[in-house]
Amino acid sequence: TEFEKKYPPDAHGEEASPNARVWRVYRDRVTELDDNLLERWHKTLDVILIFVSVLLLSNLTRSTDTIRSVCFLQSPTAFIIEAYKGLQPDYGEITARGVVALLAQGNASFAAPLAIPSFDDVEASARVLWINALWFASLTLALIDALLIILVKQWLVEYASKQRQPAASGQTWAWRHYAFRQGLDKWGIGVLISTLSVILYGALYLFLFGLLVFLFDLDRRLCVVSMGLTILIGGLHLVSVFLPLWFGDCPTTTPVLTHL
Repeated sequence: TEFEKKYPPDAHGEEASPNARVWRVYRDRVTELDDNLLERWHKTLDVILIFVSVLLLSNLTRSTDTIRSVCFLQSPTAFIIEAYKGLQPDYGEITARGVVALLAQGNASFAAPLAIPSFDDVEASARVLWINALWFASLTLALIDALLIILVKQWLVEYASKQRQPAASGQTWAWRHYAFRQGLDKWGIGVLISTLSVILYGALYLFLFGLLVFLFDLDRRLCVVSMGLTILIGGLHLVSVFLPLWFGDCPTTTPVLTHL
């Protein structure tokens, strides 16, 4: 048979030797499984990293078609750069009030002197603080997510490299592979990869909440439309995540759900 041509039978009494056929079959099978698992994990990490790049950068210069397709999106970083200015004192306003105060003191002898302006409200408002808090939290989560993705991808590359190193015998390789493969589960690499997408969801929704606060005073109608879209998409997202719990044939299963 084709199997026997690829894996010739062992000599009588050598079926359990360190270089027996069973170890060669085991190596080929688990290597195929490992390649499929690592490919799936790398693709998941690449998708998350693309979205994180959209959250962090205004111009993406990668050459892949997938990244080019999202280059038109404006980076939230541009919003943050503009919003943080609200945390700084408005020196133009302070100067104008100072001039008015000097004029008021100079006209104190007149019957209707100018009122001395107050400087108590030059600090950032609660709205500005909320916008910056939400957007900086979103940016921080995105940066943490990007760092963890890079680290995990390096770990997976190192794992694949270790599995391809030669061994003294097929049996030795099998035991070594088993130890490394168990390490992936023991240290929760699969759970961590699923958690990275949750961190991305958090960064995205924090930015959207900050955007709603930003639009609230700017244009109420635009804020209502954005809030409606956010609630709709967020609701659909939540339903799609948990729908497979009730319907086994639902295709919206995600890695996050498999670890719940």
